Amino acid sequence: MNYKGVIVALLAFATLSQSCKQNNNDQAVVANTEKETSAENAQVMPDFIQKNIQGEDMSALDYVKQNKITIIDFWASWCGPCRGEMPNLVNLYEQYKDKGLGILGVSLDNSEEAWKAAVSNMNMTWPQVSDLKGWDNEVAVQFGVQSIPFTMILDHEGHLLDTNLRGETLASFISVRLH
Repeated sequence: MNYKGVIVALLAFATLSQSCKQNNNDQAVVANTEKETSAENAQVMPDFIQKNIQGEDMSALDYVKQNKITIIDFWASWCGPCRGEMPNLVNLYEQYKDKGLGILGVSLDNSEEAWKAAVSNMNMTWPQVSDLKGWDNEVAVQFGVQSIPFTMILDHEGHLLDTNLRGETLASFISVRLH
C-alpha cells in the first residue's frame, strides 16, 4: 500500500486549513472555510511497523493510542540539525511524559551501532524505530519526508495535528494541549 499519497493528502489538508489567501483588497481571507478542520474529522495516520532498538516489531499507531499527544520525530545520528534539536525534545519529554506526551523516533540511519550510540548519548528515553535503510527508510519514503529533522504531531487517535514544529514553537504547541 502506498502511504505517501495518504500522508501528502493529510499534510495538504492541514496546510490548506491553516493557510490564508490575499483577496483583491490585500485582506487576509482564510482558505477553505467551508470545511471542518478539527482533528476529529481528519483521517487517521496509516499504521506502520518497524523494528525498535531492541529488534522487536513496533506498531506506531498502537504507541500513538497510548498517549494524549505523540510526536513522530524523523532524525538520524549523522544529522547535525537533528542532534541540535534533540536537547529540546529531551526536555519536552521529561516535562510532559507524565501528562500524556509520547515521542516516537524514526531513525534514518544505516548503521545500527551509530543509531544506538546516538540514542544513548543524547538520552533519548522514548521508543525508537528504524529499518536501517537511511534515506530509503520505508516510513520516511511513504510519508514523503524530504528533510530532517521532521516532526508529525498526532492526537491519541492518530489524527494529524501539525507538522515540522521544532524548538519553542513545538514546546508551546505541546504546552497548550497538555496543561
